[in-house]
Amino acid sequence: MTLSVESITSWSDPDVADVAALVRSLGHTADDDAMRSRLERLTPAAGHHTWLVRGEDGRAVAVAGAQVTWAYASDEPTAQLLLLVVDPSARRSGTGSALLGTFEAWAAEQGARHLSAVSAAATDSAHRFYQKRGYHEAGVRYTRIA
Repeated sequence: MTLSVESITSWSDPDVADVAALVRSLGHTADDDAMRSRLERLTPAAGHHTWLVRGEDGRAVAVAGAQVTWAYASDEPTAQLLLLVVDPSARRSGTGSALLGTFEAWAAEQGARHLSAVSAAATDSAHRFYQKRGYHEAGVRYTRIA
């Protein structure tokens, strides 16, 4: 597979369907209409950026999304990788690393020296992926559904 990471800001119906399927593979609920609504909110104007990797057939086989945030404890922005998912057919081919490298370059362009990646608590392979690339655990995030 020829590996090319594409920055994306407008969404075709097939792209939305592919991203929804990738997000569902992580165990989240995402039908195409809900995913389109989410993607239309996650724009560069809102501090977000999204990238796709396409397979030979043109369908998205991987997606990553990030945002820039400002904190109370720092004068510099932090770049947060909010989503990185690779279809099993595209794993172990450098796809995840290419997306992570693209995120890191984008973060530098935003002036972010602190980078963070969100990873599900039960995803050991994802944890190993980030750790091999210099990321480390930095606290615990607590979640509550209200």
